[in-house]
Amino acid sequence: MSLKLDQLKDLHDKAYNFSSITRERASDDSVFYFVTNWDDNILSDSQLAYRGEFDVLRKAGRDIMASLAQMPSQIDFFPINDTRDEDAEFADSHYRAGTNNNASKEAFKFADQDCVVCGYGAWHLKAHYCSDKIGNNNQEIKREFIPEANNTVFWDPNDTTIDKRKSGYVSWLKAYSENGYKDLKERLTGEEVEKVNPSSFDSPEHSYTFPWITGQSERINVVKFYYREKIDDKVLTLEDPFGETLDVIESEIQEVEDELLDSGYEIIDEKEIKRYRVTLYIASGEEILNGEYDPETGERGGEVIVGEHLPIIPQYGEYAVIEGELHWEGVTRLAKDPQRLRNFQLSYLADIVSRSPRQKPIFFPEQIAGHEDMYEITGAENNYPYLLANRIAGDGKELPPGPAGVMPEQQMPTALIQSIALSKEAVEDVANPGLPQDVSDPDASGKAILALQAQIDKQNFIYQDHRKFAKRRDAEVWLSMAKEVYDTPRTAMIEMPNGQKKEVQIMETILDDQSGELVTIRDLKRAEFDLSAKIGPDYTSQKEQTIERITMMLPQVQDPNMVQLLQLKLFMLMDGVDFDDVRDYANKQLVLNGFKEPDTDEEKAMLEAQAQTAAEPDAMTLAAQAEMVKGQADMLEEKRKGIEMQLDSQNDQAQTKIDAYNAETKRIQAMASVKESESKTQNTNVDTLSKNIDNQAKVIQLSDIKQFTDEQILQQIAQG
Repeated sequence: MSLKLDQLKDLHDKAYNFSSITRERASDDSVFYFVTNWDDNILSDSQLAYRGEFDVLRKAGRDIMASLAQMPSQIDFFPINDTRDEDAEFADSHYRAGTNNNASKEAFKFADQDCVVCGYGAWHLKAHYCSDKIGNNNQEIKREFIPEANNTVFWDPNDTTIDKRKSGYVSWLKAYSENGYKDLKERLTGEEVEKVNPSSFDSPEHSYTFPWITGQSERINVVKFYYREKIDDKVLTLEDPFGETLDVIESEIQEVEDELLDSGYEIIDEKEIKRYRVTLYIASGEEILNGEYDPETGERGGEVIVGEHLPIIPQYGEYAVIEGELHWEGVTRLAKDPQRLRNFQLSYLADIVSRSPRQKPIFFPEQIAGHEDMYEITGAENNYPYLLANRIAGDGKELPPGPAGVMPEQQMPTALIQSIALSKEAVEDVANPGLPQDVSDPDASGKAILALQAQIDKQNFIYQDHRKFAKRRDAEVWLSMAKEVYDTPRTAMIEMPNGQKKEVQIMETILDDQSGELVTIRDLKRAEFDLSAKIGPDYTSQKEQTIERITMMLPQVQDPNMVQLLQLKLFMLMDGVDFDDVRDYANKQLVLNGFKEPDTDEEKAMLEAQAQTAAEPDAMTLAAQAEMVKGQADMLEEKRKGIEMQLDSQNDQAQTKIDAYNAETKRIQAMASVKESESKTQNTNVDTLSKNIDNQAKVIQLSDIKQFTDEQILQQIAQG
């Protein structure tokens, strides 16, 4: 739904009145820290002629801010569900590139500053066109610093979370001069303004004690009011005539849906969803200035912005919810009283010095009678080389040779001297996270400094930890906006952890090696991530630590390859005047030797060129290879001769064995022949005996014809 001006004002008033006491105190803290320490009526009745500021608090605040700069919060995008690793790497590197531009650095710096000083800072994310050229509709996400966020940004009072992720709205006031407001209204509405209605929103918070200059021209407060609501919507899956699919939100394409269908797109799927919509209203006290004009209500309806989250990021120092009221404070709050005391003490000491009379000698009138003019002139104007005094009075009486006495100095209160040192310690106890004087050793090793830094960081950990919440929320809002901003193929700038930048193609289609299908990479619209934020040293600090560790490791490493790797890595990390060529050479060698994967197209081309060079060796390489082959041939010839001699010896031994075997074989064969002859003779005798028996059997068979006696038969056998 669209808000009406009365509804918007009502919500703004609720946010403005919530935790107003905390905002007033925080505003006083900012004035105390940046403008003057004498900002209230506590010491207004004192009779001090001199009011000095002997600021110990400012140094403590600078130390905390320096620590925040040295230990930034780092965001990591972890892919979940079906999101590819390439999408997470792109989100990491592109988000990093966005946080390192000048506008983002300014936003983070001043948010840190406000957070440390008064306990609350903020910045704003917005999408705008990359170029004003015709036909270039690409947008990018930028950050904008919000000055005095404590006094100008008011959140939904129902949300007490530290990152305001549950807020339904946020109100941001900006003050304009009369001419500035006229220009703003004409730009947003197209209407020329002749007279400005002084109606305005509630004024931003001011210090209720500091005498700001009054009588200036009227300032008109204009609100940027972001309203977040949950709506019902549909996700439509469209297919073009070539079979490519596209997921769109129905409410975002209502005006061009018919044109898409007429051009050949078909709706192949739809899904009911609930999502958040954020509407921006820019309003003065009398009207809403942006959006389409509704003739029925006579008001404008604001405009829907990209993303599903409120685009303002809060950052708190110390933060608490007490009896339903929000409370925040920075380093100033607890240090104000001891700092006031120190200012008063040293100012009082200065008063004593400036008001007390200087020591003067005391003379009797008779001693300087006639020479009074010498004693009337004091300071640099007294050019007499010496002063005269009377030794004898008029009555002849001797006078003292010197002054009768000296006027005493103003006494310094003992309690004042002792309390001056105590007041400084009191400020440092609650505010100073810097290096203690007794351990600030310029020759300390890196390891000792890191251990000491870890101990010191406990003093400002609360600021680092709460900034981590803010940076994680910043990444959530950025991702929600990026899903809508980077919705078509285009180039985008990314930044590696070492600061190296390059352009890549968003929504690039490639062939997946594993599935063999075309896939789209660096597509944030379909990607899902889990975000994490961690606190750590910046890249420069990490690099110095790595250099020190490599330097310590090198003397202990024995492996030549590892030594080469560490040396190249050391050269690549080093900085120096005219050192780029050495660093580039070391990086190339790391890539060519396989120690490092190529990161850029240039490095990939260098590897391909090396592969081609290896496939086609030059003349020197060929000559060296020929000499190597010749040497190998000579070695092979020597080995061949040795093998031949060995084979000849083995052949002789084998021949001897063969001859002996042959002789043994012949002997066996001869013996076999003798045995065979004997066997033949025996066979012949057996045959003969067998034949004789057969013959005798035949004779016996003839016994029927001719009778023989047994004796005759036996005799016949014996004779036969």
